[in-house]
Amino acid sequence: MRFFTTNAGVKLFALVCATLLWMYVSAGENKIDYFPGNLSIEVKNSPEGLAPIYDEQKIRVKLQAPYEVWSRLNVDNLHAFVDLAGLGEGTHDVEVKIESDLPNVSVIEKEPSRIIIRLEPVLTKKVPVKVRYEGEAQAGFVPGEAVVSPSEVEAKGAKSLIDSLSEATALVKLSGEDKDFKKVVFLAVYNDKGEQQKGIEFNPKSVTVDIPIETVSESKTVGVKPKIKGRPKEGYFISKIETEPATVEISGSETELKSILYVETKEIDVSGLATDLEKEVDLVIPQGIVSKTKYVNLKITLAPNMVEREVVAGFSYVNLGQNLVVSSVTPNTVRVVLACPSAIAGGLSANNVVIAFDLQNKVAGSHLVNITKTMLSVPDGCAVSSWLPSAVTVVLQ
Repeated sequence: MRFFTTNAGVKLFALVCATLLWMYVSAGENKIDYFPGNLSIEVKNSPEGLAPIYDEQKIRVKLQAPYEVWSRLNVDNLHAFVDLAGLGEGTHDVEVKIESDLPNVSVIEKEPSRIIIRLEPVLTKKVPVKVRYEGEAQAGFVPGEAVVSPSEVEAKGAKSLIDSLSEATALVKLSGEDKDFKKVVFLAVYNDKGEQQKGIEFNPKSVTVDIPIETVSESKTVGVKPKIKGRPKEGYFISKIETEPATVEISGSETELKSILYVETKEIDVSGLATDLEKEVDLVIPQGIVSKTKYVNLKITLAPNMVEREVVAGFSYVNLGQNLVVSSVTPNTVRVVLACPSAIAGGLSANNVVIAFDLQNKVAGSHLVNITKTMLSVPDGCAVSSWLPSAVTVVLQ
C-alpha cells in the first residue's frame, strides 16, 4: 500500500507522461485524411412499397486509420449508406452512416452528415422505347429508322418519377459503321443535361435494336432554333436572340430530310438572367441526320421592361439677356409622356424631366416658344413619346 502512496505526485506525473507518449506513438502510426474521391450513398432497408428520392448522391469523408489500412481502402470496402428501416411515406431527415470492411477505421468527419429523403409510393406504367445515338457512322452513312423489340416496356419507380416519365431510352453508340447491325441495349432515363437518372427500373432491362445504315443521299440548309427555358430577372425581357451561324447544312436520306424544317439547340435556362448572354451551344441533330456543324454561338440580348409615365416637366432657361427675368410661362405646366425602364419610371419628376428654353436674343415682352424634343432632358434609358402643349408663351421683364 505504501508503494501507491509514497511519492504519489511523482508517480501521477509519470503516468500522465506515459499516456501522452502512448497517444503520440499511436498518432504517429495512424493517418488522418480525406478519402480520395466521394462515396456514393446507398439505401438499406427501404420500406416495402415505397421508393426513396434524394438529391445528395455523394458524401465526402475524413478518416483515421493505420497507414497499412489506408493503402488498402477503396470504394469496394468503404460504404456510405442510409438506413430507412421503420420509416413511412413522407419526408425524413436521416443520418448518413459509414461502414468499413477493414479494421481500425474511424470516421472523423463526413459531409453531409445527414440528408433529406422523401419516401413515395412505388408505381409502374408502360412507356415506349426511344433510340438515341451517340457517335457517328462512317462518313457518308447515317443510321436509318431503328426497329426496337420490344417497343414498349414497364417502368417502375417513385410516383413523382413515374408520373413525369414519357419514354425509356436505348442509347446506341456508333463508331464508324457502314452496314446494318443489331445490338442489345440496356434501358435508362436521361435528364436535360444528358446525365443518367437513377431510381427507375425497367422490365425487361434491355431491348434488341435493329439499326439500318443508309447512304447519305440528300442535303439541305435549315435554320437554327434556340431552345429557351425560364424567364429573365424581373424587370427585363429578351429583346433579341441570335445564332452564328443562323443556318446549318444537314444531310441524310430524302425521307428523313423532308420532315425537318429546323435544328434546335440544347436547352438554355435563362431563369434570373440580368445581363446579356453569349455562349457556345450544342445542336441537337435528329436521328438519321448528319451535320458538320455541331454547335453555334448563341447571343441573347436583354432589355429592361418599359412602362409609360406622364410627368409635369420642370423649366430651365439659358441665354437669358442681362437684367431680364422670366415673369411668367403660359400655360405654366407641360405634361410629358415617357417610356422608361420600370426601375427608373418610379423616380421621374420635374427634377429629371426638364425643358430648357433658349432665350437668346429675346427682349422684354411676350414670346411664343415652340417646344421640340431636343429641348427635353430626360433620364438615360427613357424615350419621349409626346408632350402637351406643344408651345408656351414666355413673358420677359
